[in-house]
Amino acid sequence: MTAIPRSSAEFYKKATAFWNYPEVPYGPALRGMIRPTDVVADIGCGIGIVSRYLAGLCRRVIAIDRDETALDVLRAELSGEDCGNIEVVHACWPHVQTDDWDVAVAFYHHHFGYTGEEIETLLRKTRRGGIIVNPGIRQREGFCEDLGPEFGITNLQKSCAGGCYVRGRLEQAGFDVTCEEISHDFGQPVDSKEEAVAYAMRQLRLEEHQRPKLEERIMFHAEEVDGQLVLPIKRFNCLLRFTR
Repeated sequence: MTAIPRSSAEFYKKATAFWNYPEVPYGPALRGMIRPTDVVADIGCGIGIVSRYLAGLCRRVIAIDRDETALDVLRAELSGEDCGNIEVVHACWPHVQTDDWDVAVAFYHHHFGYTGEEIETLLRKTRRGGIIVNPGIRQREGFCEDLGPEFGITNLQKSCAGGCYVRGRLEQAGFDVTCEEISHDFGQPVDSKEEAVAYAMRQLRLEEHQRPKLEERIMFHAEEVDGQLVLPIKRFNCLLRFTR
């Protein structure tokens, strides 16, 4: 029997592998922006799923995050791979002391670009442009939204993360900006009922006394995708492209 992931990072890595993320759905946008000779900053890189993808598209990646624990996961992954063009930087954006970059990428960086200091730093250090991805206007759909009300949980995710506001600030700073909605499946693959329960307990932040009810209900909210059991999640995101 496959071991149940023990951390959010392990669950996340399993989902990215199953859905071929971020190639699906962001590969075309990233390849359209990034050149092989570029230096790319991955701002708010987390455990580095996007950073490692970007490493195959450009000359060098600067992976920036304030979470040392997440960066330790990335460093451990890199130690076992032939991926020498990723520089891992522990810093809290926008207070970064690195070389400048050609392209900046920020995926799910909460309130990225909200302050004048952030926009000024982006303008100063970015030579050409970048891509920002945040939750869009439409509410995420999936098992949490369906199952949560059975436990008295509603409004699990606020829809818009301020993409329109960030777009306005970027345009005010002189960037040319386009925006589009990107929808994609990103359900959690699980190999057993026990794994499904473990993941749902984390996502819904349930207490142990709620576990028996969850065990009774969880499989009614699972589905099969290409022979794999999945707890469905559909994301509706805002993709901002900005150029100088």
